[in-house]
Amino acid sequence: MSARFRLNIVLAAEEGAGLRILKALDQSGHRIALVLTSPPGTHGSALWSYAEARGHPLLPASTVKDAALADIFRKEDVDLFLNVHSLHIVNGAILESPRIGAFNLHPGPLPRYAGLYAPGWAILRGERRYGVTVHRMLAGIDTGPIAYQTLFDLTESDTALSVGLRCVAEGLALLFTLVDAAALDPASIPNIEQDLTQREYFGRIIPEGGAISWDRPAADIDRMVRAFCYFPFPSPWGAPKTRAGDREIGIVKTSPTGEPSSAPPGTIAKISGDEAWVSCADAWLRLDLITVDGRRVAPAEALSDIDRLGG
Repeated sequence: MSARFRLNIVLAAEEGAGLRILKALDQSGHRIALVLTSPPGTHGSALWSYAEARGHPLLPASTVKDAALADIFRKEDVDLFLNVHSLHIVNGAILESPRIGAFNLHPGPLPRYAGLYAPGWAILRGERRYGVTVHRMLAGIDTGPIAYQTLFDLTESDTALSVGLRCVAEGLALLFTLVDAAALDPASIPNIEQDLTQREYFGRIIPEGGAISWDRPAADIDRMVRAFCYFPFPSPWGAPKTRAGDREIGIVKTSPTGEPSSAPPGTIAKISGDEAWVSCADAWLRLDLITVDGRRVAPAEALSDIDRLGG
């Protein structure tokens, strides 16, 4: 068996996933040559604070746009560059500088779900299987050869957040498969070219413009709400929107009731406790949490049976 090498690793990362991978790398025995993340005063400052406390060299995440960073990589004899949820486009000279390669953890099964917010799109489309991918980074976005990928089942109750968290859990395992392979035998890392005829790229567009049409089946609307849902965290798409008179209402959480409805779509009824029911094309849908003027409230607090939801 090949000897295990101590690797010099650069990590560009954000969010809880980035923090988890850095903590795990700290326990791995490998050297963290540099951490690139959002600095204090931004949404990602927790990772910066942790890395600073551990004594890791730090630079703002946006530094990956600058080709001069490749000189630092070469000076530090960087073996692996890992990208975990950092969305800056990496300069091509940087991608070519690590000895073993640059790899990205993508929260989706490539090549079918490339780009942004892929878990939400998968839910919206009613996918029953989803996955996460570790791939080599090339100049194109999410186009590089696949090193490792795993697939898992989706459920009728999954949200964008729950799928994203599953991607993190499965993806971190894949990253450490990569790190172990790189330390033992870099040539053993798979290099599977993507079938780009199957590729679909998702940009920053918000599905349906974020507007709910109550004249659709209840299951479709519930699926849309779950696709937008990162509760209790903010959604990058916001909450799906509707109106009650002159008030804009955001629909944060819903639950299917299975109760058929012949009431006009958008009709509010069965208000009890904190919840309210709304009529869709075929059935009642329970509203569990909404926003009014951007403030989260219980549906029964803001709606009554004289309200009608619509565009």
